[in-house]
Amino acid sequence: MTDVRELETRIARLFAERLEVEVPSPDLDLFEAGVVDSLMFVKLLATLEEQFGFRLAFEELEIDDFRTVRHMARFVAAKRRSAEPGRVSASG
Repeated sequence: MTDVRELETRIARLFAERLEVEVPSPDLDLFEAGVVDSLMFVKLLATLEEQFGFRLAFEELEIDDFRTVRHMARFVAAKRRSAEPGRVSASG
């Protein structure tokens, strides 16, 4: 299983390389700080889906899961765990 800190690093790198935004801290509230607006959020979701190989249904979209890099890392880790063979999804 991928460590959450490793995911934080990967997500921060995605912000820098794909979205051209430097995130100073994994705990920074990206919406409150004005780093992520609605258009950036759509790009962010598409980038996360592409990089980590999952699809996000509208019903599972909780803004708090994407408020900070740390929250995103935990969300991605949970999505990956739920996709492992033999695991039962809470939504299914």
